[in-house]
Amino acid sequence: MSDVVFDGLVKPLKLERGVPSPVIAAVLGALAGHASQVATLSGLASNHPDYAGLSILTAGGENGDSYWMGDAINRPVLESKYSVYALVAGVNEKMGLPLPDLHELAGYVASTLGSERFGVPRDLPEGAPTPRSLLSLWSLGEALTKDVGHPDYVPVALTLAYQRLAQTDNAVDPTVDVAAMSRVMLESAIAMSKLKVAPTELGQAAAAV
Repeated sequence: MSDVVFDGLVKPLKLERGVPSPVIAAVLGALAGHASQVATLSGLASNHPDYAGLSILTAGGENGDSYWMGDAINRPVLESKYSVYALVAGVNEKMGLPLPDLHELAGYVASTLGSERFGVPRDLPEGAPTPRSLLSLWSLGEALTKDVGHPDYVPVALTLAYQRLAQTDNAVDPTVDVAAMSRVMLESAIAMSKLKVAPTELGQAAAAV
């Protein structure tokens, strides 16, 4: 299914619309993060063994936003064998790059809860759309859920598409800062896995990027 994401989303953004790869990383990260949230809530609701004993709670921010917190929400993003973090770290390792600092990234995102900096990756180009605004492309995630048959596979497919983007960029231009792209991908995913969003923020908006 990662080929569907790469051919149906990444290629059109990059080749047809000229969207920079760091912004595409933010797109994939935002969608993977929300997909992780959907997978978590589904796993808890169905009493799936993978979520047995894991906790989830809500927290409010000073700006009025609400967030999911706890080890259950962290599982598909940071802690499982095929988590977003594990797959991004895997492509970094394959390319001989330092592994992203999981604790620093997670700590940074947590420190921005409730502020205007929340969900805005530090390495995202100035003027780029925020990961929150990119959730308007979530219809792709819904379509993937229907195709793969299990919500746990959706963040995996999106992150595998990121792996391919990183490797392709590096093959074309070895000077591309893939380490920074990986941080964008992860900060987007971590933040959007936690943010509670209204249904009106999800959907499809071609103008999002």
